[in-house]
Amino acid sequence: MQFITILAKCTFLAHPYTHESLQGGNMNEVILVRDSLGKEVVLKYAPPYLHMLGPDFPLAQERIHVEMHVLEYFSSIAPQFVPQVLHCDEANFCMILEYKKDFITLHEGHILEQFEPKVYIKLGEFLSALYTNNPPKKPQNFYENSELKSITNEYVFTIAFLENSDKTMPHTWFNPLPKSKLLLENVSYLKSLFSTPHESLIHGDLHTGSVLVRGEEIAVIDAEFALFGPISFDIGNLFAHFIMDSFGREISASLAIKIVWEAFIQNSKLTCKETGLILAQSVGFCGVEIARRLVVPAKSPALEALANKEEAYGKMDALSHKLIEDFNQIKTLQDFLGLLQ
Repeated sequence: MQFITILAKCTFLAHPYTHESLQGGNMNEVILVRDSLGKEVVLKYAPPYLHMLGPDFPLAQERIHVEMHVLEYFSSIAPQFVPQVLHCDEANFCMILEYKKDFITLHEGHILEQFEPKVYIKLGEFLSALYTNNPPKKPQNFYENSELKSITNEYVFTIAFLENSDKTMPHTWFNPLPKSKLLLENVSYLKSLFSTPHESLIHGDLHTGSVLVRGEEIAVIDAEFALFGPISFDIGNLFAHFIMDSFGREISASLAIKIVWEAFIQNSKLTCKETGLILAQSVGFCGVEIARRLVVPAKSPALEALANKEEAYGKMDALSHKLIEDFNQIKTLQDFLGLLQ
């Protein structure tokens, strides 16, 4: 893809440009562009395939249209928590975003222990903004990509819980626990909850790798999996990655969960019934995310980096079963945190 003609449309950039690829572009191509005055921006382009895997894995380019629309909506309700969209070119399947210089992913911050706990407050506030606002009425495919929603349905709720699947890639030394009837019934319920349309537009792929941090600042990125779904899906996903990031490290998943949850409920004006329901569902989705990351190709980088991977996988497997089987019994945050001890 030749980007010069696209960049030429951006009056805020001065020709000539230099560019380099940025790491982390699994779905799309992500490029750092510098103009002749030193201004830096990010160009994100959707090729007609999954960027990480190449042309053998075709994927509709229109996926980036959804991300454009979603990021612009997120900017309208929480501009302090997302990068600014500077230019959209739907015809060429690309957009230009503000470059968050010197930011790292929250996952990296956890591993390096270079983050401020106040970022968790910001995440709770971001989640509250998603829950308490609804986007302008548009056709469903304006904010939601049915192809990517189907991928989530398959890779999150289906293949990880089958006896055998050619789409999973478990380690040869990993022997998952048998899946009880209750666990499979609860996964089916959570899958149905995820698939049921909701008024809130959620991120759909919120984890510590899709949150950038610098000091107390955050920037939520990679919104192509956004959908109208339960806010508990985003919350549970995030909690799962707090837990996996913290295993064997000097960071507290319980503290992170507590801060995010308290900031979320303080800003969401929830009834007691709503609070309990969202918390319980979040615990279930948290268990599903942990369970599937143990067997799908895109495993948790935090667990993969451990020297004692076998121990970590065994404990995460047992925990995921407990969370999925017992989520309906969770009434308070302390009930949930007690399961993590």
